[in-house]
Amino acid sequence: MTIWFASGNKNKKRELLDILSSDILSSDILSSDILSSDILSGKDWELKIPAEAGLEFGPEETGSSFFENAMIKAQALYRLLEERRLLQPGDPIIADDSGICVDALDGRPGIHSAYYGGDGLGAAERNALLLSELGDNPLRSARFVCAMLLYYGPDRFYAAQESMEGEIVKSAKGSGGFGYDPILFIPSFGRSVAELSDEEKNLNSHRGKAARAIGRLL
Repeated sequence: MTIWFASGNKNKKRELLDILSSDILSSDILSSDILSSDILSGKDWELKIPAEAGLEFGPEETGSSFFENAMIKAQALYRLLEERRLLQPGDPIIADDSGICVDALDGRPGIHSAYYGGDGLGAAERNALLLSELGDNPLRSARFVCAMLLYYGPDRFYAAQESMEGEIVKSAKGSGGFGYDPILFIPSFGRSVAELSDEEKNLNSHRGKAARAIGRLL
């Protein structure tokens, strides 16, 4: 089985692969009498992004919510795979949309997180822009949000949306992760998301929690 991931982000693919592999191997999610050990070990399924099949993929995200943008990506990849005759019966598509929502900025950048400040900015520059816009505002509460779809076709799909609550730091901390990870501090850990181990992040993040819900459905 090929699980298609409607993304061009290799960091997201790596995270999703780690989460799905962990959950599929977990006995409390799928019992050994349902699936063979070969499938559980990953030999009979793979996670693939469009670029790995030589496909150009970058639909315009015109939705007004994380869910709508995830649906746009899922539908676009479904049509593309159907046109190229690459979608085999039973192969699912996973699509997600995520971002950081800052309360003092009325929820911005939200669904515009990936393009905050314009297409030409890198992650560090986006972080610096957000910190500059927030300034010394004492209201620092914020969260990562992820909407994720398991999509089999126009008439059959499942959705999960999760969040990771935290506070915006005064200056970036940590070198792990990607995107806005260095500026969201998680009080229960006493560290930023960028300072968490991969295992800690995958167990507690917005994407980790949404992907585990999708993993249970798979």
